[in-house]
Amino acid sequence: MLRYLGFRILQLVPILALASVGIFLMIHLVPGDPVLTVTGLEASAEQMARVRHEMGFDRSLFVQYFDWVGRVFSGDLGNSLVSQKPTTELIADRMPATFQLTIATMIIGLSIGIPMGLLSASRQRSWIDKAAATYSSFSLAVPTFVVGIVFILVFGVKLGWLPTASNYIPVWEDPGGALKSTIGPAFTLGFFVSGVIARFVRASMIEVLGLDYIRTGRAKGVGEAKLVYKHAFRAASLPTLTVVGIQFGTFLGGSLVTESVFNYPGIGRLILSAILNRDFVVVQGAVLVVVIIFTLVTLVTDILYSLLNPKIRSG
Repeated sequence: MLRYLGFRILQLVPILALASVGIFLMIHLVPGDPVLTVTGLEASAEQMARVRHEMGFDRSLFVQYFDWVGRVFSGDLGNSLVSQKPTTELIADRMPATFQLTIATMIIGLSIGIPMGLLSASRQRSWIDKAAATYSSFSLAVPTFVVGIVFILVFGVKLGWLPTASNYIPVWEDPGGALKSTIGPAFTLGFFVSGVIARFVRASMIEVLGLDYIRTGRAKGVGEAKLVYKHAFRAASLPTLTVVGIQFGTFLGGSLVTESVFNYPGIGRLILSAILNRDFVVVQGAVLVVVIIFTLVTLVTDILYSLLNPKIRSG
């Protein structure tokens, strides 16, 4: 197990290195001058040249990249060009809200997706299977911002049950307030996730239910419920674990559109705000943190998968 873990960690080094190069080039090759964010449009050429020199933008991209990487290793992602606050502080302020939203999203997605996938697979070609397929297709086809807007119009404007804008309230401070402020974006994202999980659970279950040991169990008189929910689902849950891990890592990196619709103060909204303000330092640092988080979540998912499936470790 330690050998497998060490091998997987070594694989992350070139991935993160290539990601850092991609992020740096993506930000620096985008049209526009970030110096204007600091100096304003009315600044003279001399003022812009002085600021560009102070910020190191007059050096080559090669030198700027390794200077940035060196500061990243020391925990310095730079200061915002707009607020002058450290980027690490801005990210740290948003991560608890994003983490709470991600947990709520996955609870909703798993609570709907797993039972739906199990029922659909155990009752193939029935009305339940057709209804589940329709739900799954609909949840994947409808954009999340449309679901969010409809949710706000119905529960926020029409019924007045929930706020139209979601503020972050820690669940340990006020569970009721946290539920009201988080349920909108969580349901919007959970609706999409549930469709993804339902499809994967159904496909995995159908494959497992056709295996020899399941047919043998039926021949010996083992109850269908026990075969489906105890024996088959245990084997079918392995591919689903990968999907759950990917979705979890994706939403930990923030959901830019949904957070913007609900005005939710997560990491996705921070990135969008920085893009609109041309605050490339924050964009660069936040995207790098998102990549690192996603990579680590993928690593944890692989480790869990290997623990449940020894063939992975031996391979």
